[in-house]
Order: sequence, then structure tokens, then C-alpha cells
Amino acid sequence: MFGERTRQYRRRLLLHLRSLASILIAILSCQIHAFSQSPEPIRINKVLKKTHSRRQADQLIADGRLSVNNEPVHSAGQRVIPYRDVIRLDGRIVEGWEELNHFNDESSKRDPHNQKETQTKALVFDYIKYWKPIGVTCTTDRRIRDNLIDALRLEGCNPNSRIFPVGRLDKETSGILLMTSDGRLPNASLRGKYKHPKTYIVKANRPVADEDVQRLRDGVVITTVAQRDGNRAKPLTAPTLPCTVRVVPSSKSVNLNSRVLEITLVEGRNRQVRKMMEALGYRVLGLHRKSFMEITLDGLEGDGDWCHLNENEMNIVQRVLDRAEHDDTIDMRDVW
Repeated sequence: MFGERTRQYRRRLLLHLRSLASILIAILSCQIHAFSQSPEPIRINKVLKKTHSRRQADQLIADGRLSVNNEPVHSAGQRVIPYRDVIRLDGRIVEGWEELNHFNDESSKRDPHNQKETQTKALVFDYIKYWKPIGVTCTTDRRIRDNLIDALRLEGCNPNSRIFPVGRLDKETSGILLMTSDGRLPNASLRGKYKHPKTYIVKANRPVADEDVQRLRDGVVITTVAQRDGNRAKPLTAPTLPCTVRVVPSSKSVNLNSRVLEITLVEGRNRQVRKMMEALGYRVLGLHRKSFMEITLDGLEGDGDWCHLNENEMNIVQRVLDRAEHDDTIDMRDVW
């Protein structure tokens, strides 16, 4: 009897062991399949290729502003796995980097449990237009006196996230300046090939002759120095692109040439309007930007005022972003 019980116990144990082995084999097979289907890891600095140059991305990493799965990134050589690792810049999830690097994880799209915080990771950016007064410096560095952030806070502007200017106006220039937390917008709006218009009102120290107005329209040779990623490039001496110049009639006499011009540019060289006027022997007494990218100062009361972009203005921004994203998909396919 004892021997029969022993045999029965051994048979049950063998059945349990076979079941356990089958489960372990199934789990191992799933893991092997999942590993074989995992996208190839890529370098962390490729995650930001849509909005930053490689040098800029490396600097963000060096500054400790990037994290992977809530862990700080310490090396630009660190690799991340598409559709599995969650990348954050300044605490906000970076969207769409997998598709930009030509990955397409259909399984994660089918299985909502594999999606990275799908419903909560939508980014909300700030888009603000600001009537910059003369005397405010176009920097977000609060160590510098009269910086943008302090000036905006004095006017009651407290955005939800870190904002920065789209382009620049020099300290002596007033007018419209876009501020945003969307890192895509500066690159999309300032690229020379898109030729987004910028319109200025210029007051010269003396009446501008008709022939000089035409020379401004046709383009004049100036020397400018570009600044990229904190480094000053070599000076560029070249003609300005053709632009639109309208003479603003003087209220005193229709027979006198006006000192006031309205100039619309489609390029953005450093201090371009001032240098164009200087090249023809004029000195700029006042410079004011009335529109940028077809967004105007409408809705603002005067110097220092600001507001969030309205629906029509946001439509302009979205068209600019869509165009740049479309071009990136085509032009940058083989860059990395």
C-alpha cells in the first residue's frame, strides 16, 4: 500500500513538473520573441533631432536637462529603446521621436498597455506675443539686467513652463516678439528658406531719397556676423535679399521725402535694417517691428503688454510647424 501511494505521488509530481516546464518554456519564448522584435537602440541625442542640432542636444545632456525613465542622462552616448523608454526634457515628455527616426511599432499601437502614458503625455506649450519696449534685452538669462523674463513678470506674465524668444530684437528696437516653450517653433519659423516676413517701421535721421529707397528694395551689401550655439561665426559680407519698402508720407509736407519707411524682410541677418540704412549713409533714430510671420500687435495696448496667441494666430503657428515637419521628414531622412 505504501508503495502504491509513493507511485501516485511521483506521478502527480511529474505532471506538475511538466506543467511548470511548459509554462516556463512559453514565458521564455515570449521573451525571446519580444527581444527579437525590439527596435534597435539609438543614441539619446537623436531623440531631439527634430528641434535641436546635435551640438545643442549634447549641451542639454551636459546641463542635466534630459532624463530616461525618470533617471538623469549623463552621457550623449547613452542609448534608448524606441516605444519602451520614456524621454523627458525639462520634465516634459518628448513626443514623436520614434517616428522621426523611422521606427513603427505596430504592436504598441494595438496594445494600449504598451503605450507610454498615452493619455497623459500630451504637451501643452505656451505661445505669447509681447510688445517689447526699448531697453529690454532679448535674453532669458535673469542675471542680465532688463532681461525678458523679469520684464514679462512685471507685467503679470507667469507662464506654465520655461519660455524663450523666437528670434531677437536688439535692445534699442521695440515691437512684436513671440515667446514660446515650444522648441520646434524657432527652427521652423527662422529658417531662411521659408522666408517668413518681418515688417519694421524705420525712422531715419534725414529724409530718404527716392533712389536710396530703390536701392534698399534691390538689396545693399552689408557685413553681418551670425551666432550659432553660442559661437560667433565668420563675418558674412553679401547683398541683402530684395525686400519690400514703402515710404510713409510725412504729415508736414507731401513735397518732402519722408524720414519714415516701412520695410518688410524675408531674411534675418543680425541688425540687418540698421546696417542697410547705414550702408546708404543714414542713421536709424527709431526702429519698431510691427509684424512677424504675419502675426501683428493687434490686441496689445502698448509697450510691455502681452497676450496669448488667439485662434487665428495659432493657425499661423500650426501651418509653420506643419510645413517644417513635412520638410524634415523629406530632407532629413538620410542625415543621421
